[in-house]
Parts: sequence; C-alpha cells; structure tokens
Amino acid sequence: MNIQFVSDINVGGGAALSLRDIRTLAKSDPAGFMARTTKLIEAKKITFDQFRDLRGLFAVLSDVKVPVNMDVMGIGQRSVMASAFPILTGNLVIAQINQAYNAIPTIGQELVTEIDDNKKVTTMASVYALDKNVEEVKELKEYPEIGAAEEKVEIRHKKNGRRLSISREAISENELPDIISRINALGEIASDWIEEQTLRRVTDHDGSASSGAEPYVYRPNGTGTALFSSTANTPGTRAPNGTRKDNNAFADETDLEAARILLASMKNDRGKRISLPWSEVKILVPDAIVGKVLKVFNSQYVPGVENEVSNWGPGGKWNLPNGRIISSPKMDDLSSSAWYMGIPQRQFVRKWKLRMEYLTLGADTESYLRRDVAFQARIAWDVEIGARDYVFWIQNLSGTTAPKDE
Repeated sequence: MNIQFVSDINVGGGAALSLRDIRTLAKSDPAGFMARTTKLIEAKKITFDQFRDLRGLFAVLSDVKVPVNMDVMGIGQRSVMASAFPILTGNLVIAQINQAYNAIPTIGQELVTEIDDNKKVTTMASVYALDKNVEEVKELKEYPEIGAAEEKVEIRHKKNGRRLSISREAISENELPDIISRINALGEIASDWIEEQTLRRVTDHDGSASSGAEPYVYRPNGTGTALFSSTANTPGTRAPNGTRKDNNAFADETDLEAARILLASMKNDRGKRISLPWSEVKILVPDAIVGKVLKVFNSQYVPGVENEVSNWGPGGKWNLPNGRIISSPKMDDLSSSAWYMGIPQRQFVRKWKLRMEYLTLGADTESYLRRDVAFQARIAWDVEIGARDYVFWIQNLSGTTAPKDE
C-alpha cells in the first residue's frame, strides 16, 4: 500500500482517502497502519512538509491508540499504547530534523575518530605508551608483553539538547510554515553546536590560551593540560621542540616546510622518531587563508624562482590533494590566521555517550492538560572530544599569541 500524505492519504494510485477513512484504517489495524507509514517515511515517500490538513489529521488520530515499544530503565523494552497522532507526526518530524541536520556542511568528522561509550569519563592509553624498549629477544627468553600504559588520558562528556512545543492552536490554524521552520531549526542548531564544539577542541582554543582554562582537550591522567606549546618537551618529552610553531603565519611553502619539520621531530615512548604516513596528513586552515594554501599546493613551481619545482605542488613529494586541505568559516571565529598540520584522526577521539536521540510526546500527556501543548519533540546528544596523544597535530601561529588571546 503506497500512502502519500498530501491533502489526505492516497492509497496506491487510486482515490484519496477521506479523514474518516484514515481513522477507520488506523483503528482497524493500528499496528499495521503505523508500520506501513513508518516504512514510507524511511523511504522518504512521505514528508512533514507534504501535510496540508494538520488540523484534520489531529482530529482523526489523536484518540486512536497504537502500540509502541519504549525503553524502561532496569526493565528493558516495554510495549505501551499511545496516541497515533504524535507517533506518526513524531516519525515525520525526526525525518525532517535529520534532513536539516545533514544539510549543514561540516568538517568535524574529518578531524576525529568516532567512538561510543556510555561512561561519563572514558580512560584511554596514549597511542605510543604501550611498547617496551627491548631491541632483541634472546633465545629461550620470553617475548615482552605490551602492558597497561601508565600514560593515560581522560575523555569526558557534555550533554546538550533542544525541544519544541506545538500548541493545539497552531495545529487548528494549520501554521505549517512556522512549524516546519522550527523543526528545521532543531536539526540546524544541533549540527552547529556539535561542529563548533569539535573545532574548539581540536584547536584546544581554551586549554592552550596564555591563561589556559577548562575545557581542556588533553587530560593526561585526568589533569587538564595545554595541548599546544612552543616550549621544548611540552606538553611531554615526546615533543622535543614543542607542539606549536610561533611566527609561522602562512605565506608560502617555507611555512609548510617549517611546520613539517616540527611534526617530524615527534618521538614515541622509546625516544625514537615516529613515522607519520604523509598519505594521512591533513591541514586545517581558516577561510581567510585557504586561498593562499590552495595556491601553493596547486602551483607546480616556486613563485618568484625561475624553473624551481615546488615540493608542495602537483607531483611534489609533500603535495596534498585538495580533499586533505580542510577549511571552514567557523574556524575564523576562533582565529583568522592560526593553522594546523598533522594526522588529527590519530590524535582526537569524539566520544558519544549519547548519540542523537529524538523523543516525541502528544496530547495524552500532562503538558496538554496544563498548557494545551498538542505535540512536543526533543533532541538530545552527549558528546565530547578528547586528545589521546600530543604528537600527531601541531599549531602554527602568525606571532606568539594564542588564538583566544588575539
């Protein structure tokens, strides 16, 4: 059965069902009705903005009960009966929120490794803190076992969310443009907050300021620590020249070379230089300088030097394709000059304690009794970004002032 919500419900290619027929269909087989409409929503064959008579749909479905499964703490899933209107409308709203969320361009996912962990504080070993400094295993001697590292980091959590309420009056007056606008805003707001949080962490905007403060992205053994520093052996001895390059504003390939040399100086737990595959290296820049960066990577020759082939241009040893030069105007809100180089996905973990959660409530709730709220929707998420190491990602400044202090 192909149901299309336009003015009413269209079954197959035949005549449209009246609102009375919709009610009869839902009451005669509520579970089947909801299952079929859910599949059509998932297939994007019906969408919220196709509704024209929201008032009529509310009238015929609000008192029709359908079975739904709910997660109950300590019990598991439990089947309950709920009004068909908020369940059907909720599924449509969720699809609309997802569409709005995914329509916003983001770069955060290209800078982190995603994990799920329902703990408030996640503890992870540093990438290079597990090996033993053993060069050879003599005959009949035991092979050394990589152990539980003493150098561990914490990744915490941060809960956030938004909700909307639709009154019975808004439904009775069919205020679809306003309702759809607010539904879209839920997805857009969530996307913006998560993106801004991610960029703020991978640049350690707060922790690496001159007066570092929470939230720190790097928490060795639970202690908030500045990730970026131009001081030798800071934030640890595996960064012999620090993790920040001062006075390295992006102008040409010489600035790239200075950053590359700093990145190449990083060491593992045994004091040996680490091997960073250039095929994984990325550069993160604000929108203000992305044009300069692309010009260098797309220029075969060194500007101003006759016939000198650039190591950073097309075919050069250090060339990066445009897909690994990452930029966003949101970076300019943090700094219009600071830029970053390295392999961020090896260093940063984006931990989801709670993935995007959507809940809807209808007219059989207390809100309807007390405030005439006919429909409510809520989205929530719990996510935080943490650095599990400090040797894979460096910061480049135009001077010596950290971005937050500019």
